[in-house]
Amino acid sequence: MKNLVIVFCLIFLISLTAIIKTSSKKIEEKIFTINENLSLLKKKYDLTFLEYTYLSNPSRLIKIMKDNRNEEYFNIDAKELKIIKKNNDK
Repeated sequence: MKNLVIVFCLIFLISLTAIIKTSSKKIEEKIFTINENLSLLKKKYDLTFLEYTYLSNPSRLIKIMKDNRNEEYFNIDAKELKIIKKNNDK
């Protein structure tokens, strides 16, 4: 009788462990999926914020880019741009 109770307890504990392990794996998969979706939304937000900043105030955008990347940026006036045409006449 004592052996039967011990075997039953062992089977119960093994089954319980398998159930908990399966459910925790499903939860981890959901967390991973949510984190991936969150990172994609964060990238979209950053791009949208950058576009909004540029459209609202280009000088502010340059300041933010300098602060974030520590690189030198300069403004180009639209009047300074030139069109280069290449003719391929034989």
